[in-house]
Amino acid sequence: MSIPLNGFLNIDKPLNISSNDVVFKVKKMLYPHFGKVKIGHTGTLDPLASGVLPIALGEATKTVAFQMENKKTYEFTVKFGTQTSTDDAEGEVIRTSDFIPTEENIRAILPKFLGEIEQIPPKYSAIKINGERAYNLARQGKDFEIKPRQNFIHRLELMEKISDSEYKFIVTANKGFYVRSVARDIANALNSAGYVSYLRRISNGPFTLENAITLDKLEKILQNSEQSLDVRKFDSDILLPVSFGLNDILALDINEGQNEKLRNGQWIKAVGFENLESDSLYKIISNSKLSAVIKIEDGFLKTVRVFNL
Repeated sequence: MSIPLNGFLNIDKPLNISSNDVVFKVKKMLYPHFGKVKIGHTGTLDPLASGVLPIALGEATKTVAFQMENKKTYEFTVKFGTQTSTDDAEGEVIRTSDFIPTEENIRAILPKFLGEIEQIPPKYSAIKINGERAYNLARQGKDFEIKPRQNFIHRLELMEKISDSEYKFIVTANKGFYVRSVARDIANALNSAGYVSYLRRISNGPFTLENAITLDKLEKILQNSEQSLDVRKFDSDILLPVSFGLNDILALDINEGQNEKLRNGQWIKAVGFENLESDSLYKIISNSKLSAVIKIEDGFLKTVRVFNL
């Protein structure tokens, strides 16, 4: 019999493994203790990237769509002088440049990349072109174009010089942002060439490296436990609550009767909530547990998601 397991495992993803592989490994580790667990991740990381990869379990999978809106922060290094086909260390060299920018050159150009930007995703990306993944078309050697996309960069700073041709940066941006693209574009703007030689996600909304756990540590904890691992102890020691993933969403104060109506799919007049933004998401907490995510639309409170915790 499966034991209900609801919440987030914030995995510090290692290098050279896909996000889907992480999901498979976690599912395999949990099965002897909890049986089949509904599971999913909240934002893909490339195999050559490490860092924060929140894994949603049980009822937490209902929040995955909301997690996609999170701002994300990355540390990355750019190797100047060479551009690759994938804009990272995995690709083939397609262009070189003798010019290696200085720290002063880089700091002078970075303000141009802050705020609203137009970005062309890498050809080796999961974007669909006429129904086909871009990376599949690129691997087949087909010629195609990816249209520019709007994004927003909140922070972009040069952290340190790593070597004569390599510099480390930090960036915070909205969803759909490609670090490989901004690295390529920074190099091009400096009349050089460049690719991402190191990439690590250090935060995804409220999920950070500070509340993350490695796959090795998770495996050791589970291996050192009896088959009947206490789910409550697992919850308190390792698992982040479902509500943690919605920390950035405002909680509305409603009574239990209103809560039950919303959980049953009824609409409630938004009396007393007229000052709140229409169509924005809000959460309902009942008995210290996440009950529902709602929105205000046309003067009514309407349910978006109901949680059974």
